[in-house]
Amino acid sequence: MEVHVAPVSTESILPLRTKVLRDGTPSRDPRYSEDDLPGTVHFAAVTDDGIVGTSTWLPREYPHGPGVPAVQLKGMAVDQDLQSSGIGALLLRHGIEEAQRNGARLVWARARDTALAFYERNGFRVEGDAFMDDATGMSHHMVVVTIN
Repeated sequence: MEVHVAPVSTESILPLRTKVLRDGTPSRDPRYSEDDLPGTVHFAAVTDDGIVGTSTWLPREYPHGPGVPAVQLKGMAVDQDLQSSGIGALLLRHGIEEAQRNGARLVWARARDTALAFYERNGFRVEGDAFMDDATGMSHHMVVVTIN
């Protein structure tokens, strides 16, 4: 299966976000208030079957690292049938490289606890205590990776 990563519109990723990130949660709304802010970029992993993965990246200071140029990762999702296939790692590499080109020194995210092992395998470290995410009702942790 050939996969390529490309910048896409907010509208094009909403169906996958709903399918993956809102499955079994109290919220059915896949939108984030930051989706259309200046500097926000959405990437999609695309195959012949269409969009199979997505991630959203926005310039935002890390709450525990004031003054450090940073990018927040949001809305990371890979179609359930393709999880553990390398698509998530591909999206991370692409987004981190883009963040680095734009001068970021770190990337951070609010990660579901069920995804912590994925982030750790991809160079992120878990920071702080668990917290509940209001939209999903799921436990999350902050994850961070320093880039040069």
